[in-house]
Amino acid sequence: MPRFQLIFRDAKGERSEIRDNSLYGEPHIGGQLIVDGATYTIRGSQWVIRQGERVDGMARFICTPAIGP
Repeated sequence: MPRFQLIFRDAKGERSEIRDNSLYGEPHIGGQLIVDGATYTIRGSQWVIRQGERVDGMARFICTPAIGP
């Protein structure tokens, strides 16, 4: 079961979470494959996700708030 890390960066600071990816071979959020630069809804907020460097073989993604229209 691949695992990946989401790192959230916003005005509140930085926090992270590790997610298990038990249904897919590549990291997904809400059933959608993670694509660099795409926007995803996580816990009711919109985040732009960028691929980060792998650490110990684990994929890492940097999440920043999406700017509204």
